[in-house]
Formats: sequence, structure tokens, C-alpha cells
Amino acid sequence: MKKEFFKSKLFIALAILLAISLSIFIFSIIYEGEMPKLVENINNSAIGAIFTAIITVFLLQGQTASEEDKERNVKVFEKKSELFNNFIEELWRIWDDRYISMEELNELLKLVAKDIIPYAKPESSESILRSLNNIAIEAQKQQNSKESKVQVQTYLYSIINILAKEIGLGGAIEKQVALELNKLEEHILPYLNRKSYIQKIKYLVQERLGKNLTDFIEEDGILWWRVKGEETGMWLRVGDTNNNGSTYITYWSDFYNNRQYTSYRYAQKGASKDWIQGYKLIDTFDYNLLRKGEELSQESIEALANEIIKFYEEGLINNKTIDEIIEECNSK
Repeated sequence: MKKEFFKSKLFIALAILLAISLSIFIFSIIYEGEMPKLVENINNSAIGAIFTAIITVFLLQGQTASEEDKERNVKVFEKKSELFNNFIEELWRIWDDRYISMEELNELLKLVAKDIIPYAKPESSESILRSLNNIAIEAQKQQNSKESKVQVQTYLYSIINILAKEIGLGGAIEKQVALELNKLEEHILPYLNRKSYIQKIKYLVQERLGKNLTDFIEEDGILWWRVKGEETGMWLRVGDTNNNGSTYITYWSDFYNNRQYTSYRYAQKGASKDWIQGYKLIDTFDYNLLRKGEELSQESIEALANEIIKFYEEGLINNKTIDEIIEECNSK
């Protein structure tokens, strides 16, 4: 604003000087010989200088405008690059568990509308939205199959390629690169699946029983929740035995350190002496699939979590709940 004001004042001053000089020049022509030669020469030189100054100001103004446009374009590109890179990072963050929910898609849609469409070419925005729509179709199927994950990942690669091209990164996830990434994915995916399954079970169980089941740990593929705090010495154990794939839900307490539970133990010696009576075998769930990170549906994961919750809330040992047994054995 200050620059524009200064330029306006400069133009006005030059215009006034030019008007005065031209007036003197015209006067010298009309009244030839009446004006001193020195004044006439000075005025003629001044006219040239004023014209030169005006032309220079115009040129500088054009140069300044060009530099301002260039600076503005650089800033826009920097912002565009920042937003596009952030969006790519968000894509990978959401895809970290190899599952995209409708809620996560909604967040991506907001980012596209806010950060991508205002900066991207129309055809790029259209392609990105098309890929997101295809991902939404896969998400609605509620499948967790390998084929579905590969398909979703293909759409993600497409989005990344579009954004990379927009900001001139130079690289792209071409077919051969995608094939190599998919090979690597086959080694990584079981670990990610296993992690995702366990986190889902933990979340569902503690959402309902968080006050009673705490300090969750996973050890050698077995899931453990501490029951009613550290002082009780009681754990809820979910897993198989000897990697046989049979899924047991049981209460567990170290035999030697927690003798108060002796009368409720499954056995007084042997491998099962730490188990509390009343375990439950889940025939419909192959625990080896979870341990190995192989394909499991969301429904089966939720079903196991519900069995754990039901076991705690409804399970009876000699017509007593685990809370009653803990209170009885620790109040003596």
C-alpha cells in the first residue's frame, strides 16, 4: 500500500514538472527570442530528463510487478508442496494398519477439498477423487482380504503419483516398483495384521471392562489383562497352549506367589496349576491365524472380543464370579 502511494505521488510530481517544462517550451516557441537562451537550454534538457524518468518509472514498475508475481508464485508453490506432502504422509499414516474406515475416508475427503483441489489441476483433482471413491467401495465391502488390500494400495499409489507429478518430484510408483513393494508387503503384512488384530481386541475389551481389566500385555502371542489391580495377583489369559491353535479364555494366577487361590485352581500341579477353574474353549476361532497374522475378518475379531467380555461378565466358578472369588480369597 505504501509503495503504491509513493508511486502515485512520484507520477504526480513528474507530471507537474513535465507540464511546467512543456509550458516553458511552448512559450519559447511562441515568443521566440524573448526567453534567455540559457533558460531555454536548461528547460529542453529538463524535458528530456523528465521523459526519461517517466519511462524509467514505468519500466521499474513493470519489473517490480514481475518480481512480485514471481515471489507470489514461489510462495504458492511452496505452500502447495507442503500441503501435498502432508497429504501423502496422512495417506500412509491411515494405511499403516492396512485398513481404511469410512471415518478415515471422510477425513481424507475434507483434506482434498481444503488442501488439494484449490492447488491441483482440475484433471488431477478428478483422478484423486475417483481413486478415493474406489477406496470407499472397497471399504464398504467390509473385507480384510489380501486382494482387497492390494486393490486399495493400488489406488493409493495412483493418488501419490498424481500429487508427485503436480509438485514435480520426478519419481513415481510405476508398475515394476509397485510389484517390488507388494513383495515386500507380503513379508511385512503378517506382522501388521497381528498388531492390528491385537489392538482391536484390546480396544473392544477395555472399552467395556477398562476399570476391571487393566495393564494389558501381549507376551509370546498370548493376551493378558490384569484383573482388579496388581494386588490381586489375578490375570485374564487369552490364547492357546503349545501353539496348537485352540483358543482358551481363562483366569491365571501364579501358583507359588498366590496360594490364596488354591481351592479354585484347575490343577494342584503340572502345567495347568496356574489356571483357575472354569476356562472356556472357543472352537470357532483358530488362534494360529492371529499369531501368524493371517487373514481374519473383522467379524471374527469382534466375536472373540465379545467372548472375552462375556466370560468376565457372566462366567461363574462354583456359582461365583471372579470378583467374588478375588474378594473372598484376599480378605482372609
